[in-house]
Amino acid sequence: MTGSATFDAPVSHWQDIPGWFQWRDGQSEAVAHFPDGSRFVEVGVYLGKSLCSLAEVVADSGRDITVLGVDTCRGSGPEGVRDIDAHGPAVEHGAGTMAGLLHRNVIACGFADSVQILISDSLRAAALFPDASLTWVHLDARHDYDSVIADIEAWRPKVAAGGWLSGDDYDEYAWPGVVAAVRDAVPDAARWSTNQWRVTL
Repeated sequence: MTGSATFDAPVSHWQDIPGWFQWRDGQSEAVAHFPDGSRFVEVGVYLGKSLCSLAEVVADSGRDITVLGVDTCRGSGPEGVRDIDAHGPAVEHGAGTMAGLLHRNVIACGFADSVQILISDSLRAAALFPDASLTWVHLDARHDYDSVIADIEAWRPKVAAGGWLSGDDYDEYAWPGVVAAVRDAVPDAARWSTNQWRVTL
């Protein structure tokens, strides 16, 4: 998954995209739960695997739901207990950005006109949205404690009453910073899907 040949391989479906994703059941639950006119934001999308899966779930449902992905496209650097720079090879492949690969993958999966991509850091992106304007925000950006706290504080006001705020990598062994931040910032959050957390606001 780290070589140029892999990044250059043809993509036609979200399953072809390099990345880490195992919570499609959560996406299906969200699409079934929320009404037409909903707005879903995924913060931290890497090369678009989960983003394109969500777009497919929405398309297959026939629902009118907006899907938007936010990413710096510069990677997160070394992270986690193993201090691994998981995004580094893709950033290097793109000469300092993953934006080209991400956009190519969204186009190749057929979602060029239905998925919006915002190249921005999480906090600046959150500031672009009015409070209570979003239905579901899923956080999967930087995984250190301070960053997760900041993301929760920035995005929570943007979610309308009855909407969801959730996040990835709720794993105290691999990502202790995520778990600690969620427990401190949103103590009502519960484990959800596969290694996810979620709270209804």
